[in-house]
Parts: sequence; C-alpha cells; structure tokens
Amino acid sequence: MTFYFGKIKIEGLWNVPSKKPILFVANHQNALLDALLIATHCHRKPYFLTRSDVFKSELLKQLFEFLQMIPIYRIRDGVNSLKGNTAIFEYCSRLLQGGEAILIFPEGNHSLKRRVRPLSKGFTRILFQALESNPTMDIGIVPIGVNYVNAAVFPDKAALYYGEEIKVHDFFDKDDKSGSASRLKEEVSRQLKKLTTHIEGEEGYDDLIEKLNTANVDYLHPQALNLILEKEAVLNLEHKGKFSAFKYFFKNLIIVLNFPMIILWSKLIRPKVTEPEFLSTVRFMFVLLLYPVQCFLLFLVVMIFLDWPTAIAICLGHLMLNIALVKLQR
Repeated sequence: MTFYFGKIKIEGLWNVPSKKPILFVANHQNALLDALLIATHCHRKPYFLTRSDVFKSELLKQLFEFLQMIPIYRIRDGVNSLKGNTAIFEYCSRLLQGGEAILIFPEGNHSLKRRVRPLSKGFTRILFQALESNPTMDIGIVPIGVNYVNAAVFPDKAALYYGEEIKVHDFFDKDDKSGSASRLKEEVSRQLKKLTTHIEGEEGYDDLIEKLNTANVDYLHPQALNLILEKEAVLNLEHKGKFSAFKYFFKNLIIVLNFPMIILWSKLIRPKVTEPEFLSTVRFMFVLLLYPVQCFLLFLVVMIFLDWPTAIAICLGHLMLNIALVKLQR
C-alpha cells in the first residue's frame, strides 16, 4: 500500500480503543482498497464483512476466510440468500463478545461519488444482537472517513479520518429496537459526513465537482472542504490548475520503466474493467502479482550479459526508482 499510494494520511487513530469490542463503520468508494487501507492502518486486526458473491470459488473462500473476511448477503444476491445473514450476525455477535474488531461498509455498495449514501440497518442488528446476549458489554463504533484525491487513477493519495467513538449503549433501548436503530444510523451517518467530503444533492453534482477540480482543492482535508460547501464558497474558488513539466516527465518515466506491464494492462486487463470503482483494485492486484514477475525477467536478461550481483543491484534500483517516482507525484 505504501508503494502504491503517493501519500497515505492518517488522522484520529487515537480514537481507536486497543482492547474492547469495536465495529469500524466506513464510507465505501474504492472497492477492496478501502478495506486494505483500514486493515493496514487501524492498530487492530479486524474481521471484514464482504459481499458474498466473491466467495463462490472454494479456493477463494478458503483464502478469504484466512484473511478474516466474512460473507454478507444482499437483496441483489436473491431474497432466499438473506436467510444466511442470520448465522453471520450470530457469528459477528460472538466475535464482539470476544473483544474483536469488525469492519463494515453500511452503504451496502461502493461509488466514486463524493457523498455518504443512505446506510443499511444491518450493522445495528449485529450490535443489538451482541448486547442482547451480553447486556453489560461495552461496545463502541468508530466511524472512518475514507478519502481519495482521485480514486480511479495511479498514483493516487488517500486519507483516513478516525472519528470519536460512539457508545452503542447510549442509543440502545431493548423496548424500542426500531427507534434505536434509526437513531444510531442517523448518528453514524452524521459522523461519516464530517469525516469525508459530502455533497448532498444529485442536482448540479457534476458541475460542482468540476469547479472543485478546476480549483485543485485538496480532497484529503474533508472538514475544510465541507465548510466551503456549507458556505457555498465554492463559487469563489480560483482556478489553480496548471501544467507541470516535472509531473509529466515523472509519469512518462514510470511508463518507460514498466513498459511490458503497461502494455499488458492497457491492452488486456484495463478494457475488461467495466466499473470505475473496481479500477484501482484490479490495478493494485495486477501490479502486486505482475511486478515481481517483471523484476525476475529483468534479472534473467541482465544475467545473460553481466554477473548476478549486478543483476540484483539493477533490479533493486528499478524498484527504488519506481517508488521514488510514485512519491514524487505528490
């Protein structure tokens, strides 16, 4: 993740308790990369509630279970499949009673649009079921705002904002579960809208994004950007876009250094990615798997003409230069 992103900014990590049951609740923009960013920057080892359709292969199922990924069933998976969530919620309840951390994306899907979408009630069922099993348990929710400069491009920059812990007991009323769920959903949604850039309405969304992009605003500072949106000060933003010869040079140097991979990506892999929300995830996995192969082939080619220490030095230099170029895109 450090090699893939030009910058990863983490704020509010002190809000994450180290030894108590926690439900991480985050907005969802960028498919698997959202989960990977949180998993590698939260000081816990969370379980992940993941869409069930990725568990169809037995081999992948074993891999995902090893990675502590738990299938969650959605209405689009079929009405009958929703029955499987009963066992999943019971399992999550036991995990929380054991002091574990769980990550869930309650929007239910992902979208590159810069807004917090309506939350599903599934996460409240998990929490309330755990409290019914153990009414004295102290469960907390830590909201996470996941932010990207441009989630579909490479290299990108990302920021995670961990909000203050929400005490589930403050919202739970066993005699009014429906009302409790509504109040908890509203509070979580309110917190998430503070931790990531949130543009409320559909009308005029594209024009507003164009103005923000033209002004070259910093999407890694959502609080300041939301204040601009709240005061409708976006109309006064100045145009700050300009051509950068250095950035152009660095970007093309990355292409030259990784020309075989670039060809494979642009001709074979990229055309098959139909959803922009999956673009970065597929690219990340492609680089993760193919870059070692490219380095190994480079090693073999250099070995034909030179000795193995020189071949190793060139491969390491290739890696370090790639990392430096990614960071220079900042």
